[in-house]
Amino acid sequence: MTNAIAYARACILGNPSDMYGGKCLSFTFGNYAEVDVENSEKIWIHGEEKSEDHLTYNGSNDLIKATVKHLCLHDKKFEISYKSNIPKGFGLSGSSAIIIAAIRALNLHLNLGLNRDEIAELALHTEVDELNIAAGFQDRYVISHEGVCYMDFRGKEYLRDAKIDGFGKVKKLSVNYIPFFLCFGSEPKSSAVIHNPLRERFLKGGEDATNIKEHMDKIAELAEQGIKPLLKRDWKKIGELMNENNRLRNQLCNYLKSDIHAMEYALACGAYGVKVSGSGGSVIVLCDDKNIEEVFRKVNKIYPCLRPEIAFGMN
Repeated sequence: MTNAIAYARACILGNPSDMYGGKCLSFTFGNYAEVDVENSEKIWIHGEEKSEDHLTYNGSNDLIKATVKHLCLHDKKFEISYKSNIPKGFGLSGSSAIIIAAIRALNLHLNLGLNRDEIAELALHTEVDELNIAAGFQDRYVISHEGVCYMDFRGKEYLRDAKIDGFGKVKKLSVNYIPFFLCFGSEPKSSAVIHNPLRERFLKGGEDATNIKEHMDKIAELAEQGIKPLLKRDWKKIGELMNENNRLRNQLCNYLKSDIHAMEYALACGAYGVKVSGSGGSVIVLCDDKNIEEVFRKVNKIYPCLRPEIAFGMN
């Protein structure tokens, strides 16, 4: 049996510019998806239910089916099972983690010879090409590389194959602690609800697309500006950049009221910065080293909260 895991991710700065040739500062944390692959007489998928149907997208095990299809593994024989403790539908990239864990396990089991960049690209195109999900590179690259990463995706705004646009550039940062926690302000939802309409506008071209790209470039620059203060543990500066990221993002796609209320409450409790982790539903709350316990306790009385640690990888 071959086993692989992939961690959830949170984005401190830069999203959603990664879908538009932008930059992101993100990290992986302790919740993860896990996949096992073992030899079998035919392909079996065991997750939401056990099924030998690996061709039909019907809402059951579709992430694994799409992975098998995109990797062109229909002539292979194996049983693949998966599970995850990543909260679903809260913008923590749980779907991407399942796909990357699956690619990792299949890569090891079948000796496919894929590196981290190739795994990230395959995961992105599994979601975009097979499942028609509007998605960016950030989630897949930081999950594949793990730890705290600064990522630059300039020239990749049309989500083309890496053979055309090259791989994203990843710089792993020597950061082993960030005084943050996650606050869950909204009900679970699909990221497509947030990203698809804006992506469709961009792909139509014209003045609207130009304006979207210019706006995303402003968000992307916040990620680059965040590198030095993050390395210096200047949490107040990082918090200011996170709040500005929030403001700019909200001008393009409005937040849910529940997310806004959660962010406002966390700031009122003493947080330095707040920001939706992905498409919304979960909020990253950044504090000072000295007050994180107090802020967490106050916010957790009103909203469910999770205080995970940065994950640096086991694969």
